[in-house]
Amino acid sequence: MRLRVTSVDEFQFLTCVKNQVWGSTAERFGSWQVGDYLAILVNKAVAGLAVVSSKPYVSKQKVWDNGLFPHRIDIQFTHAFLPDNRLPVLGKIRDVLTSTWGTRYGLGILNQQLLQDESADTIINIVKSHLNNLTQIQSQLEELLAEAKLQRELSKRAKKKAEQPKVARVMRRVEDEPRSKKEESAHLKAQHELIRLGRATGCSVWVASNDKNKKYKGNNLGELCLKALPNLGLSTEATKRISLIDVIWIKQNGPVCAFEVEETTSVYSGLLRMSDLISVVPALNIKLFIVAPQERQGKVMSELSRPTFQKIGLSEFCRFIAAESLEKLVLKVEDLVEDMAGIVTPNILDTVAVELEQETESSLQ
Repeated sequence: MRLRVTSVDEFQFLTCVKNQVWGSTAERFGSWQVGDYLAILVNKAVAGLAVVSSKPYVSKQKVWDNGLFPHRIDIQFTHAFLPDNRLPVLGKIRDVLTSTWGTRYGLGILNQQLLQDESADTIINIVKSHLNNLTQIQSQLEELLAEAKLQRELSKRAKKKAEQPKVARVMRRVEDEPRSKKEESAHLKAQHELIRLGRATGCSVWVASNDKNKKYKGNNLGELCLKALPNLGLSTEATKRISLIDVIWIKQNGPVCAFEVEETTSVYSGLLRMSDLISVVPALNIKLFIVAPQERQGKVMSELSRPTFQKIGLSEFCRFIAAESLEKLVLKVEDLVEDMAGIVTPNILDTVAVELEQETESSLQ
């Protein structure tokens, strides 16, 4: 079999599902063949698998909202997955990509390079064996497209730095976030903000088992958090290690985001806990973040570059959030929740998170 892998955002992916077409600004499809497979990634997880069903052609009919992409091929989707059911590019999938293209395999994805024979067979078979949501996605396509478009707009709105805070925002800050208490550590403050933000995005929140009884503003940090982690099918020891991660956001009994706050402690220790998580559950569709002061970004990036973390793919899935940006985002999201009737998702983190590598960004070009 022959396979190419590419990456787009959620709205572009759903647009491809709706129109059953793939496009480019360049005349790149000369070597593509009917019957070739195309795996489409969204946020570094497999969102769909399609088969090329036509020879290349040129069309000026508008399909995508961010460009014409006149050079096209028709595709037929065989598999598509809802966000919570997507296969992250870890484990065997990542092993195939790195063995073929090296650790910087993002360039192969960006250029839609061809995988053949055993490499293609392995990835295609993994995707085909996964629970297929194509029928459900097709039945809810317009609703999903509207949600993806709204999320894109919310993300753009959150990226705009407000020069002057709203009066209501200032009042809430004075009433709810007094900063004069010396006993409030930066670590607990960041955990508290992550708890607020997680709940605002509709997630249940787990706070580290050794932190839940610590006091923040007179209340236990874990007061509004889960009392127990969902059953992930792990050993007792693995569950114990994961329960020490500073904050985990959970939806439908599955973790979607995990955070380590490293205000003053060693960044390495937090990354080790993250590596434990993806090592014991490589198929878990979860985003990983290190939260630290802006001045520590270089330290975080340096630690993520260690061969140990690159080997298991942590360097590609763990991102950095400046504590200063987190504080601003919490306030912005709470305003969005008020203004948009609570329609904010965990993807809002993409507006402040910084990646170590950027090669696998949107490839519909």
